[in-house]
Amino acid sequence: MVKKIRSLAVSLALAASAAGLAAGAHAATPAVTPAASSPAAASGAKVMMESYNSSTGLIGGDGWWTSAVALSTIMTYQQTTGDTSYSYAISGAFNANKGSNFENSYLDDTGWWGLAWVQAYDITGDPDYLTMAETDAAYIHSYWDSTCGGGVWWSTAKSYKNAIPNELFLDLAAALHNRVPGDSTYLGWANAEWNWFTGSGMINGSHLINDGLSSSCQNNNGTVWTYNQGVVLAGLAELSRATGNTGLLGTAETLANASTAHFNQNGIVVEPCEPNCGSDGPSFKGVFVRGLRSLATAAGTTAYDAYLQAQANSIIAHDTNSAGQLGLSWAGPIQSLTSGSQTSAEAALVVALGGATAPVGAVTSGLAGKCVDDDHQGTANGTAIQLWTCNGSAAQQFTVNSNGSLAVLGKCVDVTSGGTANGVKVQLYDCNGTGAQTWRAQSNGTLLNPQSGRCLDDPGGSTTDGTQLEIWDCNGGANQRWTLP
Repeated sequence: MVKKIRSLAVSLALAASAAGLAAGAHAATPAVTPAASSPAAASGAKVMMESYNSSTGLIGGDGWWTSAVALSTIMTYQQTTGDTSYSYAISGAFNANKGSNFENSYLDDTGWWGLAWVQAYDITGDPDYLTMAETDAAYIHSYWDSTCGGGVWWSTAKSYKNAIPNELFLDLAAALHNRVPGDSTYLGWANAEWNWFTGSGMINGSHLINDGLSSSCQNNNGTVWTYNQGVVLAGLAELSRATGNTGLLGTAETLANASTAHFNQNGIVVEPCEPNCGSDGPSFKGVFVRGLRSLATAAGTTAYDAYLQAQANSIIAHDTNSAGQLGLSWAGPIQSLTSGSQTSAEAALVVALGGATAPVGAVTSGLAGKCVDDDHQGTANGTAIQLWTCNGSAAQQFTVNSNGSLAVLGKCVDVTSGGTANGVKVQLYDCNGTGAQTWRAQSNGTLLNPQSGRCLDDPGGSTTDGTQLEIWDCNGGANQRWTLP
């Protein structure tokens, strides 16, 4: 919610009712050029990052939480395209601001940063990012109480319970469960949040989410903002993954169908506050379309691809000036050029690429701080696939393909000679779609090679950098648990 807009909405409602490369054998990592991009998305990212402040580590000048959204957007660009040119922004933001734990008096602000650090962990495998996300989740949860039957407050002032901090908490808690081995706490928080949210009344009869609750704990009929319709979709995608309940994806699709129909002026998303959205509102639409893409990916549906592509097409045709700046109104005219408008429109350009784009990032081990790694960023057949300290390098950026293969630097993770015995080493090899290159994620976190019936294994649970991985009888140990991007 726009802070100035939302403060007015609250009063009316109440009155009415990257981590750097680790030392070792690896050489310095060059930026990876885009594998799947468009000139518009690449240009939008470049202009967006011109507002990066190396002293503060923040992108844009619109505010604290919008900087978290901007960082998340540039990370989504990296995950979608493979372009690591701007990965410095991850460690830059973290190192410049970690002393605050990314907390302030607004719980939603903390939620945006917590989710950004989950995403940074997915990309780099750096456990410090995951730890920070856990710290942020605990901070938000400390403001959960029984008022209105549950839920977290919007701010530490405890004057308003509303949609956005609760949606963010749902997403963050479920995401943490999906990444913290052996967790039950975060899953409990996520389930409690969703159970409360669905009964809170904030989802109205049209399957749209109003802004929040009145002082009498009723739907306040507040503005239907785009971002409130988007964050919940990402949260339900994570919760479905956490619980195995695919019915949650069906619920999310019902919400998505309602919001894509509602935000559809001649096919284009228009925020209720346009053309005067203050400093916060310009960031909303990008959050919405990224949430929609998260749902589509989780559900394996192309149902929203045309809608997302229409946004990108309109931005290119009607909302981009000669300098590559992107405005607030995606249907045009070009106006209200801010870092928030740039971030939102860039998000739309990126997610339009995502329908056929596989996830890219680190494959992290159940042993803290370790990742699957391509030895010395090699590209020769037979190069060892090994364990190494997570560092976010190109050697650790794996693409999870729909055929079950894991690709890095144009080659695939391969069981040597298609072997099936315990102890057969795992290597890099030309991608060929054979059973030796098929890996299936199991519910216990293991990666099964169906051809051999064995799992990707770190021999003896070694934590030594350079240990070559192998296949072994599946046992669910920490040395066989892997988190995919």
